[in-house]
Amino acid sequence: MNENETPEAMEQKLTEQYTEALRDYLAGAEKEALRRAYRIGRRTAEEKATLSPLAAAHHETVAKFLSPLVKPQPDASADIQDTLHRASIPWKAVLQGYEAAVKTLRQAHEALESQTQKHVTELAEANETLEAEIMERKLAEMALQDSEARFRVIFERAGIGMSLLDRDGKVRESNQALERMFGYSKAELHGKVLFELTYSEDKEVSIRLFQELVAGKHSHYKLEKRFIKRDGSLLWARKIVSGVYGIDGELQFAIDMIEDITESKRVEMALRESEARFRQIADMTGEWIWEQDETGRYIYSSAAVAEILGYRPKEIIGKYYYELFTPEDRKRIAVSAPETIAKKETFHSITNRYQHKKGYEVYTESTGTPILDSHGKILKWRGVDHDITERKRFEDELRLRDRAIEASSVGIIITDAHRPGNPIIYANPAFTEITGYSREELIGRNPRFLQGPETDPEANEEIRQAVQEGRDCHLTLKNYRKDGTPFWNELLISPVRDEDGKVTHYVGTQTDVTELRRVEEQRHEMEIAKQIQLSLLPPAPLHKDGIQVAGFCLPAAHVGGDYYDYFSMKDTVDLVIADVSGHSVGAAMIMAETRCTLKMETLWLMKESTSVANAASENLAILNELLFEDLNRAELFITMFYAQYHIASRKLSYANAGHNRPLLLRRGESLELDADGLILGVSKEVAFEEKQLTLEDGDVLLLYTDGITEAQNKSGEFFGEARLKELSTAHVQASPQDIIDAVIRELEAFCQSQSFHDDISLLVLKVA
Repeated sequence: MNENETPEAMEQKLTEQYTEALRDYLAGAEKEALRRAYRIGRRTAEEKATLSPLAAAHHETVAKFLSPLVKPQPDASADIQDTLHRASIPWKAVLQGYEAAVKTLRQAHEALESQTQKHVTELAEANETLEAEIMERKLAEMALQDSEARFRVIFERAGIGMSLLDRDGKVRESNQALERMFGYSKAELHGKVLFELTYSEDKEVSIRLFQELVAGKHSHYKLEKRFIKRDGSLLWARKIVSGVYGIDGELQFAIDMIEDITESKRVEMALRESEARFRQIADMTGEWIWEQDETGRYIYSSAAVAEILGYRPKEIIGKYYYELFTPEDRKRIAVSAPETIAKKETFHSITNRYQHKKGYEVYTESTGTPILDSHGKILKWRGVDHDITERKRFEDELRLRDRAIEASSVGIIITDAHRPGNPIIYANPAFTEITGYSREELIGRNPRFLQGPETDPEANEEIRQAVQEGRDCHLTLKNYRKDGTPFWNELLISPVRDEDGKVTHYVGTQTDVTELRRVEEQRHEMEIAKQIQLSLLPPAPLHKDGIQVAGFCLPAAHVGGDYYDYFSMKDTVDLVIADVSGHSVGAAMIMAETRCTLKMETLWLMKESTSVANAASENLAILNELLFEDLNRAELFITMFYAQYHIASRKLSYANAGHNRPLLLRRGESLELDADGLILGVSKEVAFEEKQLTLEDGDVLLLYTDGITEAQNKSGEFFGEARLKELSTAHVQASPQDIIDAVIRELEAFCQSQSFHDDISLLVLKVA
């Protein structure tokens, strides 16, 4: 929903979209309508709108669609039931889309909660580190406040080497421990730069840290480094260097405390090497190695548990093994755990379902064995867990994919490219249903056996080339079922390659598009019918003896039931506008029949009678009698307004068969023309009232169908007769064509659309 769009407007918009999709579905455009209904359902959930308006629109649309079926007729009940069933399918698609969107939103919310928990944990750990650093700095500041006397005693008697260094790093004082450590006398050390005794690989970092101390970037620093003693042997030392600064911030001297850690470093390095070998082995295997006491509590865990379950090893020490399981498994196994442990049996490749620290499920394959003492008593359990979550997810996805393929409504086959003839090795139920062959009849055969006499040879060649070149192929061709009936098959062939890029199989999806092809052909035929129908309308405006006439017709569907005409006969101009009920091909055919009958009738009357009195009402009466049987069988009716203008006398004679009353625009006012008369097709013998009036200069006669006045905007407001009168009066000085253009522009702006739910027709006559 955009920023300026209210929730009510969004609900209205979604309701209109669904109404249109439902109508399209009921009209036959099922596949596209279902996709739109599904998207509308998703959109409704995403915008947090309710389904109530959609449900109300659904019932209203279905009720309107069923209204023609309510009339008594054979099998009406069956048709209603069938329509209700079909109408429920788009609504189910809306619900499916709604549920899918709700599920997606729920998953996004859960992911956000998980991420938030992670950030909270990271902030807590950072806070602990910060508090430790603050405490360390406070201790260092306290040490700097010791008195000179106490420092001197410590300096001389310290068991570690100590020296005072100037800004250049030269030794100004040194204690006995340092002299023994390096093998130099006090005099030899005095004035010597300690960096000269530093191991070459450690010099750069030593000099940099000392220079930063001199510059005041830090007041002290710690460092483990190597020195070269007087005898050339290597000395590992842990040193702390602290600066003593004057009031002006300048370094006065540095205190360098050096501890000989050569032996501990050797042990540490040996231990690290051993641990590194162990970690390397553990990392290579990716295994979580653990030990549990005799009751099943963890007493040791390798670091791999952090990768698998998100816990640090110390976090699980002391926990029962089943405490890390999912809540469902935890309750179940806690009851049976003592009995399981008492069996003292080695177990292999047991699948465990753990709950990760972040809440999601982790599957492992666990193997363990009891460690027993000489009396057979359990000392502890030792075992290893291997993370199989991805493998299990992959296996589950494969099973789900297999079920999805089996349940798919699209035919799917797999062929083996390695075997001669590229035979079928798998076919899903949809494919067997489409072709009529069982799986046993399909396996081992090449799919080309479905081809027949009317299969396009070019399509066969395209398939052959695609398989030969190992590429995708998408085309539609005619295949044959087991019973010999043809069907149009939309075929998509895709190669499957191994890790070396070699084609091993082909996957073919087959969709029966016979009905879709038929609908497309019908749509094409309907388009042709539309062009034929429009060609029956007057080709151009009429200009004759001081009058101008123009007309316009826009069908709501490809073909419609609206009709208008105007033609000149001797000294008269006849105008007619009509509306056949419905928007189907039947309505269009009745409209064409009406036009032909009316033209023949008018010509006959003009030839047979010298007087044209009451021509309008007589034409309607004869037309009603001629069309009654056809209209009755088709269960259709026609509203019509017929007018005849006498050029010499300016007399306008008119009769009405239940049509909208035309507007006469005269001197800024609008008058409605009406005459009594039933709609055509209700009764065979009908008398129509005929009225007359004299037209004046500047008069405009506007004939229209109810598709204009009953057009609705997105708020449900009708365009209405009042708006049509006001608009026509405002443009009364314009030409008939300009008046029509103005009405159509206003109608499009009002409905915010260039297409309408009902046929639109206008006929305008103007006296010059």
